Amino acid sequence: MAAGGSVISKDLRLQAFGILLIPAFVGHTLQLLGEDRPWEAHAWAREAFQPGWHQHLPGWVPVALAFMLAAAVIGLAVDRRRQWLLAVILIYWAHYLTYPYRIRNHMSHMFSGLTMLGVVWIVAWLLGAHDFRGRGPRARVVDRYAADGLALIVCVNYFFAGFHKINENFFAIPTSAAVHGMGQFWVYADLGSELPTWAAYCAIYGTIFVECCVPWIAWRVPRLRIPAVLTLFAFHYPMVSTMNVSDYPMIASAYFPCFFSHAQLRVLLGYFRRASRWTVPCAAAGVAMQVWAIPWWGELTIFGLFVMGLWGWATGAMLHMVWDRRKREPSTEAGMRYHPAP
Repeated sequence: MAAGGSVISKDLRLQAFGILLIPAFVGHTLQLLGEDRPWEAHAWAREAFQPGWHQHLPGWVPVALAFMLAAAVIGLAVDRRRQWLLAVILIYWAHYLTYPYRIRNHMSHMFSGLTMLGVVWIVAWLLGAHDFRGRGPRARVVDRYAADGLALIVCVNYFFAGFHKINENFFAIPTSAAVHGMGQFWVYADLGSELPTWAAYCAIYGTIFVECCVPWIAWRVPRLRIPAVLTLFAFHYPMVSTMNVSDYPMIASAYFPCFFSHAQLRVLLGYFRRASRWTVPCAAAGVAMQVWAIPWWGELTIFGLFVMGLWGWATGAMLHMVWDRRKREPSTEAGMRYHPAP
């Protein structure tokens, strides 16, 4: 790990975001290669008919940018410095704008978050608030605003993911994408041979509520922050396991540390960084849940083993932190009764 002032940020939320971007880009790569398969003979036809800036560039440019992005992500993984994250941001802009195939939702989500972070850092540098190593008279303030901006980005993205589902087709059981996805999960997780009507309505209205409301609760309601994050993990579980889309949930969860305050995340990381009777069993349970519900073995379902293990570990850390806090509260209240403040 980089030492001194050369880390990604002194704000732990941005540090966690930068580290979680590494597996997020792994999922991003697996999803694009699995669907677009640019080495196949018919790929040129899709590229030729897909509108975009790539139409005005030599064919090798998008390929070169993809390899440059991979190199920057590897650099960030090996040497976690702010400069590598800036390189990832700049190259991803070019990668997104010149990608020769269909732009996915997760790509736009990543683009909006990295754009916000890059613009904040560049504007702050132009104003003399910090340099690109994270040093300067206002560096901590800049990074605090950047972390809040990432939390805002993920909340807005979730909200509009739910908002655009408010239509007749989504609310009708025969045509609802939520019912279709939950029906697959219901069968492959051995919960039954057919999705019950009550579960179908829970899938429809629960999806709208979770996407439109829960991220905002996680960010703005401290007492409900951990239950809200755990709700998001549970909401994405069918996607990671049965629906074969573990890339987007991993990308979205890279933003979750920004829901926490710097102080709360510092305490949580103390639990997260060590193996305990909470983290290890919860991580094992996450992996077991993935194995139980996956319909087939593929690149993204295997990647989902890592995602569910990571989320399980994080769940154990959060539950451990809450448990310790609850144990301390009665003694603190008793001390206040017997030793009142002057």
